[in-house]
Amino acid sequence: MQAPDGELVRAIAAGADQARAAEAELCRRFAPRIRLYGLRHLRDEDRARDLVQAVLLALLQAARAGRIADPERVDRFMLGTSRNVAQRIRAGDRRAAGEEALAALAADQPGDERLDAGALVRCVAALDERSRQVVMMSFNEERSSDEIALRLAISTANVRVLRHRAVAALRRCLDAPQEADA
Repeated sequence: MQAPDGELVRAIAAGADQARAAEAELCRRFAPRIRLYGLRHLRDEDRARDLVQAVLLALLQAARAGRIADPERVDRFMLGTSRNVAQRIRAGDRRAAGEEALAALAADQPGDERLDAGALVRCVAALDERSRQVVMMSFNEERSSDEIALRLAISTANVRVLRHRAVAALRRCLDAPQEADA
């Protein structure tokens, strides 16, 4: 007969002789569930495996430190941790996508022509004030969407929309044929 999850958590917290075996058993029980959660919410096998590692590490650290308030409900702790870690992974993906978009603006243009810094400054100046603030805070100050939202008193979703639209506007502006200054 298998020991209940709560007993395993208590054995880990107590540092008993069987703590290593209890840790291994807890990982064996929860790893498949966490992986399935990751596949469903992150839609990628590698990211699901990363989720399993991060959640199991957090779970074992909390169990060793005795921070799991109700060992009988360790499955709820595991689910909440999975949810939080998956959310952080997705936020990192969104941030990376934004950084890639800005890097694409500065990347070599077809024909090995470098991006004209003056044109970029002109295009950024053409953005409306709020979009310009979002772009500058996102890429110059490297602030998260949550920080920007708090600073500008708008929603995080609105920050992401403004950033997406601003990057698209910058791309259009930079790709537009430049008229000769006469």
